[in-house]
Amino acid sequence: MVIRSQNGVIVVHIISADKLKLLLSKVFQKLGVPKDDSEIVADSLVTANLRCVDSHGLSRGLNFIEGIKCGDINPRPNIRIVKEGDIYTLFDGDKGIGVLVAYKAVLKAIEKAKARGIGISAARNIWDVGSLAYYVSKIVKEGFIGIAIANARARMTIPGIKSAMVGTNPVAIAIPTGNEPIILDMALSVAAYGKIILAARRGMKIPEGWALDSEGKPTTDPREAMKGYLLPIGSYKGLGLAIIVDILSGIAIGAPYGLKITVKAPYTQGGFVTAAFDIGMFRDPEEFIRDINEYIRALKSLPKDPDVEILMPGEPEARCYKERSAKGIPIDDETWEQFTKILNELKIDIENI
Repeated sequence: MVIRSQNGVIVVHIISADKLKLLLSKVFQKLGVPKDDSEIVADSLVTANLRCVDSHGLSRGLNFIEGIKCGDINPRPNIRIVKEGDIYTLFDGDKGIGVLVAYKAVLKAIEKAKARGIGISAARNIWDVGSLAYYVSKIVKEGFIGIAIANARARMTIPGIKSAMVGTNPVAIAIPTGNEPIILDMALSVAAYGKIILAARRGMKIPEGWALDSEGKPTTDPREAMKGYLLPIGSYKGLGLAIIVDILSGIAIGAPYGLKITVKAPYTQGGFVTAAFDIGMFRDPEEFIRDINEYIRALKSLPKDPDVEILMPGEPEARCYKERSAKGIPIDDETWEQFTKILNELKIDIENI
């Protein structure tokens, strides 16, 4: 379905999650990715779109496709375990799509947590894990607390430094509640790099305070921002957190840190670390669920202006997921045009899917 503005200009395309997932899976299969792997990658991307995190949905999928075409991504990686112990596992991703490696790492962390109360997995030699919420969501569904971090190519700096220092280096944490989990997923830049790419594709400006141009001056032009630098949340505090993530998901596991990540395609990861924690190691899980829900109620009942709503991390995304699952996923015209061009190149008939 296509929605048009009054003057006839295409605004957005609406597609069901199932159809988008099937199309993406077909694309990756045509590019040499095995069917089962293609379905996992497609599920990760479409889940991001369903959660209104469009920078990590189909838009990010276009980067994956470019990465395979330019040779950065190995479509059929030999993902192997390098080291393993009672509670930990280290994976080598063989330059595969990071989603596949991170997915295996998460499953192993869950397995360890079920046996030992805690499971930690790390992965290196990978290319782009996408949205970290996808992984901590898998962990929290098992009743565990989930954590995931990843570092990326250096694109972030602070005013006065005439070079990128670290990547946007996202962090995600999921907390079980017995109902909709609390899920925090954020880049340590004011805006994720994927949002800059998406704004450039849509021909939109970005807000002031998101980025600097190549001369270190503030810019609202996403294309200038892509040539320049992103700004961290909280200035030096955000930069400090990004440095720590760079170390923990890079140097600590034998993966490259942000300044050493050099690829042709738009986005990549150095390393990925995830952990699953069984709250039962510390206290009765039912008591924890009772107290976490009491905590949520206490926060939401605080005095506030009539037009203000107090939301938990992940709550807006959960609402979006329900709405888009029912109504379909909106895709901007520029992203849709690029995607349909790829479908045509690969001779995938969108009408008969």
